[in-house]
Formats: sequence, C-alpha cells, structure tokens
Amino acid sequence: MSGLDKTTISASQRAAYGLALPQSSVVLDRARGASASPAQAVQAAARAISNSKLQAVCRADAGVAMQPRVMIAVLSFCYAFDIFASTDVEDVMRRDMEFRRLCANEFPDAQTLRRFRRYNRDALEHCLVEVLRSVAAEDGTRPSDAALRDDAHDRVNTAILMDVQ
Repeated sequence: MSGLDKTTISASQRAAYGLALPQSSVVLDRARGASASPAQAVQAAARAISNSKLQAVCRADAGVAMQPRVMIAVLSFCYAFDIFASTDVEDVMRRDMEFRRLCANEFPDAQTLRRFRRYNRDALEHCLVEVLRSVAAEDGTRPSDAALRDDAHDRVNTAILMDVQ
C-alpha cells in the first residue's frame, strides 16, 4: 500500500485504495450493455495513479466514496459513457443501490465532484484515456495515443461545459 501502515488508516481508506467498487447496474445500463472490461480498466488506471498526483477535496476520514481514487474512477467511467454533468454523476451514485450500500449512503455531491475535477484534471484525463482505450479495444479499434488524449481532454471539457449551463 505505498508504504502506508494498514493499522493507521481507516477502513474507508483501505476500501478506497483497493477500489473494490461493484459494477454499477445504473452506469452499466447507461453504458449500453458494456462488459466488465471498461470497469476493470478504470479500476486498474485509478490504482496506478501515484498518491502524489491526487489531491483530496474532502477530509481524510470522509466516507469511501469521497476518497480520491473512488472519485476518479467514478468520474472516468461516467465520462467514458457520456454521463458528463456532475448532477447526473451524483444521480447515478444516488440511484445505484449497491453503490449506496457500499458507501453507507455517503457520496459526493455535484459541487464536490466539480471541485475534485478542477484539482485533479490531469490525473482524471490520464485515467480516462485508459478507459477509452479499453472501450475502443472492445469495439476492435486501436486509436493513437494522441487521439485518446484528445478524446479524454474533450470529454472533461464537455463535463465542464455541462456544469456551467
């Protein structure tokens, strides 16, 4: 766990580090029947991001859904499947019974998601590239790294624009 002593961190931090989120049925429905591959890709990408690249926007003892790795995973997955507005992402978390159970009905609101995106944009775009790469592979395409970066950048910009309206 990156040199952290497991006895000094909370259970929610351990869960966030492990990123043991279930596949959300609500998000998967919006993902037009996608297989587990994009979910696995976002989990792997979120785990691979260095702690030094993530900035928390909630207290360290906040619930599991408020942890940076969970928020980056949820946002990346939603953006990959055209769920851009922070209020829509919040609604996905609110309506998904399994996610709510796992997070003890405590999850970030739209304002917290926007703040997280603002402080973690580079890490979010990096994570999103990996999800988009996975989705493209399922479709049998192999876009260039530059095309994937551009797509991820455009999707984050779309999310920003959706939140301005």
